[in-house]
Amino acid sequence: MAAYAALISLLNNIQQMMNHPNLSTSFHNNQIQSLEEKAALLLDFIETYNYVGGGSEEAQDLESLMASAAHTAEDMIESHIVNQVLLPLSADDREAALSFSLYLQKKSSIEKKNAPAVGDVDQFHGGSNQEIEEPAPHVAGGGCWINFMQLIKRKRAIQEKNEAAVGDVDQFHGESNLSYFDYLRQIIEDMDAIIEKANELKEKQRLREDQPPTHSTPLYTETREESGMVGFHDELIQLLDELTGHRSNLQIISIVGMGGMGKTTLAKHIYANQLIIEHFDIRAWATVSQQYNAKQILQQLLSSQGKSSDKTVDELGEQLYKTLSGRRYLIILDDIWSFEAWNEVRCFFPDNGSGSRILLTTRLSDVANDCGSSCFQKNLLDEVESWQLFCKKAFQNEDCPSELEKVGREIVKLCKGLALTIVVIGGSLLNSPRTVGYWKNVAEDIESSPNSKQKDESLDVLFSSYNHLPPRLKPCFLHIGVLKLTNYENLHISRIIQLWIAEGFLKSNGGRVLEEIAEDYLKELIDRNLILVSKRSKTGKMKRFDIHDLLRDLCLKVAEQQGFFHVITQGPVLGTERRLVYNNASRGRETAKLPLARSIMECELRKDAYKYGLLRVLDAQSHIAIEESFGCVNLRYLALSEHEDLPSSVSLTLGYAVNLRLSEDVCKIIPNIKKLNLEYNRELQGWDASLIECLCNLDRLHKLESLKLRGEIRWCHMYSQLNEILTFPRLLNKLSLSMIDFDWDDLTMIGSLPLLEVLEVQYNNLGRDGTWSPVNGQFQRLKFLKIDQCSLFCWNADSCHFPILEKLLLCWLTMLEEIPWGIGEIPTLKLIHLDCCSNSATISAIKIKDEQLEYQDNDDLQIQVIVDDGQMKSFMAMVETEGLTLNNVQLHTF
Repeated sequence: MAAYAALISLLNNIQQMMNHPNLSTSFHNNQIQSLEEKAALLLDFIETYNYVGGGSEEAQDLESLMASAAHTAEDMIESHIVNQVLLPLSADDREAALSFSLYLQKKSSIEKKNAPAVGDVDQFHGGSNQEIEEPAPHVAGGGCWINFMQLIKRKRAIQEKNEAAVGDVDQFHGESNLSYFDYLRQIIEDMDAIIEKANELKEKQRLREDQPPTHSTPLYTETREESGMVGFHDELIQLLDELTGHRSNLQIISIVGMGGMGKTTLAKHIYANQLIIEHFDIRAWATVSQQYNAKQILQQLLSSQGKSSDKTVDELGEQLYKTLSGRRYLIILDDIWSFEAWNEVRCFFPDNGSGSRILLTTRLSDVANDCGSSCFQKNLLDEVESWQLFCKKAFQNEDCPSELEKVGREIVKLCKGLALTIVVIGGSLLNSPRTVGYWKNVAEDIESSPNSKQKDESLDVLFSSYNHLPPRLKPCFLHIGVLKLTNYENLHISRIIQLWIAEGFLKSNGGRVLEEIAEDYLKELIDRNLILVSKRSKTGKMKRFDIHDLLRDLCLKVAEQQGFFHVITQGPVLGTERRLVYNNASRGRETAKLPLARSIMECELRKDAYKYGLLRVLDAQSHIAIEESFGCVNLRYLALSEHEDLPSSVSLTLGYAVNLRLSEDVCKIIPNIKKLNLEYNRELQGWDASLIECLCNLDRLHKLESLKLRGEIRWCHMYSQLNEILTFPRLLNKLSLSMIDFDWDDLTMIGSLPLLEVLEVQYNNLGRDGTWSPVNGQFQRLKFLKIDQCSLFCWNADSCHFPILEKLLLCWLTMLEEIPWGIGEIPTLKLIHLDCCSNSATISAIKIKDEQLEYQDNDDLQIQVIVDDGQMKSFMAMVETEGLTLNNVQLHTF
């Protein structure tokens, strides 16, 4: 939500400002503390107000006022800070760098969504769309914020008078008699008024909650649809086995998945299944929903038995308990959103020892876990299931006409396996013209518009998932959906975390680093089945994730409605937007003047982008010199698809660099870099043998965590060992060395790195005799080891050398004699993968597996083997000679 993001960003800015030794003296401490207190009170209202059901219109209007007040305060503070930072510049440079402030007078146009008293911005413009003429630059004396005061005065005039003709903007020139601090005081007074309104709204909510509920949840009724099921057959069979199994104690099972997957539909099919009817003495159904009520849940369950009455919760619970006692029963609690709902009724379900079952459906994995249930993860429909379901809804008992099958399958593909979307779109086509042209138009509408008629019903169902999110997660979730429009097709977790921190979305908590807080947010969104992990790292950590297209469309719709993000297509850019993303349709179009912009994603960068003094995030798809962005003194995240040579005056993160001279000066300007990918290639521009000697400066990058080093690196004749030229930073936890010549003994230096978890050594001519004998006490944290096409003949190692190793990958080690027996004794080892290695090494891995099964009864270790077709015959002969079997080996040929 926009208000939460605005307030938490403002509070983060205040904290950073007050902790800064040079900026804190630019403000009155009492005034800033008062602003901080007011913003914290408003944030507390958002965090504690019950938004279940979407919140009242009054609450939404109040949020708009909160967002506007926070944005205004933040604009004033940040523009003042920018002015302070740029004061050392020459007058000419400062005038150019600060000219963005002159355009701030157009900001009042963002007030059109505020409460009725704000009035229509068009009235101020005399009903026309003509832009306000920009005044001549003026930065002397008052600097940036003087022109900003004119904006505030204009906005207040609109709010207070609500008149059509406030007067020409020029009337405010020369009337900046109020100081910066006076206007900040007025913003604090505005926040006081908003706080008063918030308290009134909270009291109204308390009174409503004290009233007994008047709504009732509709009882479950069986329909004809449940007699013919499409798309859930395998899942139905699996759940029927679980529900009718031989375990006599009460079992709780949860069907978990994102909204629209068909959890309720699957539960209805189970409820109506003849096997279930015959197996259980009693079946009862209750729909819980977000706004649950224990009395209504119990009434629904008793109504299934014709025994409902108007009694207290305890009386109804006792009646239900007696009804179920001594009977084998199936209870289905559909659409449960909280553990509290389960906890209020759980005591009324007796464990008869007769094989009773309780089936829950929920979108929240953590709720399923808290209820003590075994989780059944509902999956998206595959291509065949999706097509079958679509045809049933679009054609009922008829076959799909051959001329419509191609476009029909295109429509189904756009649904991405989500049952709800398939049902809605298929149903809408049932009585529509069956022409190829009409269906193509439908497909184009689905693909291009998040607000198409075919999506509206699906989005309404999914909106409850967004609405149920705590406020702190809403901006992050919307941000993910918006980024899905850009080149972030596979959303990389580390990049998303960097963006959230730069945007100021995260609320600090108990001294924890923001990266950890961001990871917790992501895990919560995963538990709520709003995003899915698509790739994990070699150590099992989340690496990439994805979001369903329909949830993406939901994010876009909500973000646009709340003014949280603006997606630019071909329409005009007003210049008042704070966060913008340029999608594929608008890519290549230069940015307009955006003086208020904090975030610009996927754009062709204007040459005057340095005037965007308030910008925090810039992801530009253009070829520019990095120096062109230096005027963005507020910038926290910079990503350029192409850039010139690294300048000596900028600090940035290098995901990939070729022939970089890692001099002391370069290390000084990238002190916070965490991930570095370096390649040295004699065939590419910038090659110089002296580049290699500069690698001795790697240990100056004290915060470096991940390093990939690749190239035809031959140590100069003056260096006989690797450790004479290269020392790695102590915080390194991931290291990849490729095409580098050094001795196996040199790995002693690497093994002493205290945090190293991942080590990859590839295409290296390591040493003369090909023997590796690790030293005791090293590689104590290593979890993943990959050795690929290296000269390794003899490996002398024991379990103490890699005490917590989890995965071992050996590729094309054609001369390796065997895997050390001690490797098999590592208790954490889960995988040994051999790709085209020597037969003797592969045989040793199979023996390790057999030994673990025989002596340790350990079936966790997996052995994966890829054998070259040309060696398969000799390999199988060796297996037979050794008296081994391949029953416990995953064998593939190459």
